[in-house]
Amino acid sequence: MSTLDTNLDLPMSDRALTPLLVQRWGRLDYQSSLDHQNELVRKYLEGDERDRIILVEHPPTITLGRRGSTNDLHFPEKFYQDRGICLQKVNRGGLATAHEPGQLVAYPILRVKKKNIKLYAETFLNVIVRLLGDYGVQGYLKPGEPGVWVNGQKICSFGIGLKRWISYHGIALNINNDLETFKMIVPCGRPDEIVTSLQAQVGFEPDMDVIYDQFLRHFCKAFDYFQVKE
Repeated sequence: MSTLDTNLDLPMSDRALTPLLVQRWGRLDYQSSLDHQNELVRKYLEGDERDRIILVEHPPTITLGRRGSTNDLHFPEKFYQDRGICLQKVNRGGLATAHEPGQLVAYPILRVKKKNIKLYAETFLNVIVRLLGDYGVQGYLKPGEPGVWVNGQKICSFGIGLKRWISYHGIALNINNDLETFKMIVPCGRPDEIVTSLQAQVGFEPDMDVIYDQFLRHFCKAFDYFQVKE
């Protein structure tokens, strides 16, 4: 279990804060979202060096990371096509995971300042631990495994891509999604993995707008940002 906190060194008033552009894309298909991310990374590398975070929901989608393959699927590809579930090969770490409406999906497009992937990942995932804590749910990390767990069940997936230390991809936290798409895959290469959601843990449906606000507050505190809008 890891609970790394990189923000206890100095009080907030003594740390330099930088602006973070917040964009909400609503519900958007995965390929369009990925295309937009790639375009933002390209612009960043060409001189538009504004850190931003994207909040979005996807229709049912299964993504296969660089190490993923059809071995991570429980059914032939036509099974998913017939049910309108998108299969997507993506350039991020990890194996198979699922997206559904009702998830908090967050994609930071920003420069990883300390050029330490492990530190960045643990800081990001501990943002989720703190968000869960707002609801009295104890989340934790597992050394060497990307994600957040609650009571032995996975509640958040994590995978990043980097281009010259500019990050894209990010996290998918199960909030109100029904988890049916997860039953069609081997989540993160672990056949015995049980997936849960915040709604399943607390017994009610959290308000997504409140979730977004809580997430952004914790993210900005962890990474020394303040929120701005374009």
